[in-house]
Amino acid sequence: MLVVKHARVATMTGAQALAGDEPLGLIEDGAVACSEGRIVYVGTAAGAPAGEVIDAGGALLTPGFVDAHTHLVFAGDRAQEHALRLSGVSYLEIARRGGGIRSTVRATRAASDAELLDGAVSRLRRMLDCGVTTAEVKTGYGLSGAEELRMLRIALQAGAASGCEVIPTLLGLHAVPEEASREEWLATAVELLPEAVRLGARGCDAFCEQGAFTQAECTTFLRRGLELGLTAHLHADQLSDSGGAALAASLGCASADHLERASSEGLAAMARAGTAAVLLPLAAWFLRDTPAKAQAFLEAGVTVALASNLNPGSQRIESVSMLLAAGCLFCGLTPAQALWACTAGGARVLRLSDRGVLAAGKRADLVLFDTSDPAHLPYHAGVEHARMVIAAGKTVLVREKACS
Repeated sequence: MLVVKHARVATMTGAQALAGDEPLGLIEDGAVACSEGRIVYVGTAAGAPAGEVIDAGGALLTPGFVDAHTHLVFAGDRAQEHALRLSGVSYLEIARRGGGIRSTVRATRAASDAELLDGAVSRLRRMLDCGVTTAEVKTGYGLSGAEELRMLRIALQAGAASGCEVIPTLLGLHAVPEEASREEWLATAVELLPEAVRLGARGCDAFCEQGAFTQAECTTFLRRGLELGLTAHLHADQLSDSGGAALAASLGCASADHLERASSEGLAAMARAGTAAVLLPLAAWFLRDTPAKAQAFLEAGVTVALASNLNPGSQRIESVSMLLAAGCLFCGLTPAQALWACTAGGARVLRLSDRGVLAAGKRADLVLFDTSDPAHLPYHAGVEHARMVIAAGKTVLVREKACS
């Protein structure tokens, strides 16, 4: 049995909307004990069971981070597109010139399985170094039946090879392939769903936006995914108020993601349906857009998660400390709310009831930091503060000193 003692244990059992450190559910001079991949004790150090002891020395201990929105299986590099955007060229204009998603599709299709796997494993290991123990990974850069299923297989292989568990999602409606009509691709995406489930997909997703897919097209795809038992998500209201938030709520989606331009009516619908908001402030920053503000969601009673949106075109930052800082500085979360959003919030979005909080019976995903102060993590951004990462009870990272 592994026992981490004398830690400031952030159980994440408080309510997200509370003030101060209340969302963290802190236990001072606390301990967490793990056995066979599960947590068996959470409480005071004085009451901890015997075992192999790690003395935290008062440092902060949290659940592993859950990144609920990534696109990390891809090939190619779009740094020059980023430079074009910085010079004033719009995302849509870059796409019209042959860039954007389709440039990644071409590179991804041309890459070997080994090349895609190597890239995905490298990204997941860097995320694991930050304390991410679970990552949702979307397809969407294959844009053919065979390529989308290949991405699913590689995502699962990357999770097994990296030590960071992957929750694969079929993003069937990301863009229309150049060689197919909208109607043909919608039919193909729907037909892919049963095989995606067989291969291990856990979720389905669609991009509801002008220039992407309509509400009717997204509804057709997501309803079939829900019928097959997949957890549904929706890219919603990123570039315009397209009614995506309300659509996600009406379909029973676990989350609506992006939401930079969601309406108050959409927020209210999400609150009634229990649909969570996944805010992606690093992507908005990368695109020099205005991020969604968390307070409106919290006041409406909507669960807020923070996720990286790691992808080759509009967000290439893997740092969790930068994500926490962006969640605070751009979205308006407090440090405690941001930490909750990256742990308990992410787990709720993925409907993973076995993680995201520290409690007996939960999966033993733990992160021990160099600091005792939760507010230090978004304050000292750009470096990673994880001293030790434990995933499913196994120690996967140890640093003598992360930073100071």
